[in-house]
Amino acid sequence: KPGFDDMIDRIIDNPAYDQMGGYQIFLRRFAIPVIMILISLFVYTTLDQYISSSWNLVITSIVTGSSLGPILAAERYLAIRNNKK
Repeated sequence: KPGFDDMIDRIIDNPAYDQMGGYQIFLRRFAIPVIMILISLFVYTTLDQYISSSWNLVITSIVTGSSLGPILAAERYLAIRNNKK
């Protein structure tokens, strides 16, 4: 069974992840979760003064979860657009 180091080497050497100049792994592992956290903090802070705390958490979860699809679609669009160049 391959170890963790072997998996990392396979990912780094995989040409599929080299589409965006090596930033594909960075986007998937770091930037997208940070964007999701920032969206949830923004929605929670914005709605905090208008809605009770329990409903605010529900609405924040729904908005943040709903934004995952467009974020991944935008990331895929950027990868396809950069691949055509």
